[in-house]
Amino acid sequence: MDQNERVLLMRKGNELFNEKKYDEAIKLFLKAEYMDGIMRVADLYYYDLKQPLTALKFYRLINRKDRIDEINARIMYAFNRLLSEASVKKEETDNGEIEVKVHPKLKILAEEILRDNKGNE
Repeated sequence: MDQNERVLLMRKGNELFNEKKYDEAIKLFLKAEYMDGIMRVADLYYYDLKQPLTALKFYRLINRKDRIDEINARIMYAFNRLLSEASVKKEETDNGEIEVKVHPKLKILAEEILRDNKGNE
C-alpha cells in the first residue's frame, strides 16, 4: 500500500470514528496500520465502554505494554478476590468443596497470563 492510500484510509477511519462507527473505523485503522487510531479505539473500549478484554486485544496489537500490564493486574486482582471470597465461603460451610464461577473469557485470559509468565521466567 502506498502512502497516499494509507493516508486516505486513516482519514476515512477518523471520520468513521467521529461518527461513532467504531467497528468500521477499526477495520480501516488496522488495514492502514495506524497505531494512533488503534490506540483511540482501545482507549474507547477501556475507559468509556468499560470493556477491558476488548481493549486488551487492541493494546496487544500496538504493543502498549503499560496498558496490557494494567489490565492484567486488574484481572489478577479480580481473580484473587474471587478465590479469597470462595475460600471464606469454604471456611463458613466447611463442606470441603468450593464452587467458583469464573467467566470463560476471564479464565482464558488468566491462563494466557500464566503461560506468558512461565515463558518469561
